[in-house]
Amino acid sequence: MASRNPILDVPLSEVMRKEIALSLQHVLHIYTVGSFLQAWANPRNHRNIEQLFDTPEQARHAAAVCAAWLGARSAFTPVPMPVVGWWRDDPMPAVAS
Repeated sequence: MASRNPILDVPLSEVMRKEIALSLQHVLHIYTVGSFLQAWANPRNHRNIEQLFDTPEQARHAAAVCAAWLGARSAFTPVPMPVVGWWRDDPMPAVAS
């Protein structure tokens, strides 16, 4: 039996902005990276997922990045400017001097 990749069980709130993760959870019942990728795998879900991000490009980028964590290649076509704003913004830890 193949072991399950632990990335699949990471809560969306750990990798996405709180408001996006909460919207995915409350509206579409998507709680983890694995469930996000599973939902994204069905093209019928794309529009509903895209509506919960600031832009459709953010949703596509999030799906491509999450898939890349698993080593999957994506059909996502890079855009000239980086797609920003969907991931969680962790504050930089203070460095003791």
